[in-house]
Amino acid sequence: MSTPYYASFNVHDSRERGVTQYSGIIEMTGSGVDRLGPRDLVVLLARNLDVDCDDVEVLQWGPVH
Repeated sequence: MSTPYYASFNVHDSRERGVTQYSGIIEMTGSGVDRLGPRDLVVLLARNLDVDCDDVEVLQWGPVH
């Protein structure tokens, strides 16, 4: 089962100048995605973007209804 989430977040990446802002729908699959917490989202985004967790700043997020 998949759960769509809307997310808006900044990435502070030393390889880039300044901050990069992203926003959009993230499709989550797997068990437990309906209980995704803010820290879980930060860890997932950091891993997928190849940055440290401290470099990801989540501005807004939540399940899409």
